[in-house]
Amino acid sequence: MQQTNASVRVQKLDEAKDIIVELEEQKGMELGGPRGALFRAASTVDSGQAYIGHMEKAMGQTAGLAIEGGYDYVASEAAQILRDLQASQANDD
Repeated sequence: MQQTNASVRVQKLDEAKDIIVELEEQKGMELGGPRGALFRAASTVDSGQAYIGHMEKAMGQTAGLAIEGGYDYVASEAAQILRDLQASQANDD
């Protein structure tokens, strides 16, 4: 059974949230920018292009902050979410 776009997007939101929380714990601070972008992504889960844009911003910011802090594995996880989203979008086209 193939998952619907919305269910896959919600799954990616959960994964992205976990990545942000992990980085917040490592840095000892809340990451307002990525959290805000993730919140906007959640509100546009049914609107493909807007959702993708917000997720790209959230994970891009997260990856950048992770690299700055030396948490390369977190950056790698954020980049994987982006790759998954891009692959999913290519399959939809």
